[in-house]
Amino acid sequence: MKRPTLAILLLGVGLFLLSLPIPGMRLSVDGRPIAWLPLSAGERFELTWVHSVSGNQVREVFRYQNGTLLFTETHNPWFAAGLGEVPGRGRVVAEAGHAVAVVDIDEPAWGMVFRLGAPSVDHTLWYRGQPLGLSRCYPHARLAWSPERRPWLLARFLAKDPCL
Repeated sequence: MKRPTLAILLLGVGLFLLSLPIPGMRLSVDGRPIAWLPLSAGERFELTWVHSVSGNQVREVFRYQNGTLLFTETHNPWFAAGLGEVPGRGRVVAEAGHAVAVVDIDEPAWGMVFRLGAPSVDHTLWYRGQPLGLSRCYPHARLAWSPERRPWLLARFLAKDPCL
């Protein structure tokens, strides 16, 4: 009699733990959800694309911290218009090959909206080392991301758009 009771108790505890919400980020294109990505404290991901004027790859870095998504740094292979030191908004550092980065920006980034370029612009979200080819799948679309907590069990079984 005690074993079935213990098994039911353990099953209940397990289901409870699996139903606890975990933090993540919902990606939407033109208002349609395309993916949900879990985020751990301190986790970083990058958005890269090819600059329309220079043809060089630009890289922007984001970090999830204390429930907030932060835009932390931007890397550009050349010092372009608009890249300069703005008091209170990061600092400029030199990188190899005359490249420049603005680091320590740490501005909240929830609700950011991007216009994705043509496939040649190659907007790519780098999440846990894996590329999500946004321009390839959704050229000229509107990309938005927002925070969303989902139960662990539900999050594990919801697939992202097959194009990604």
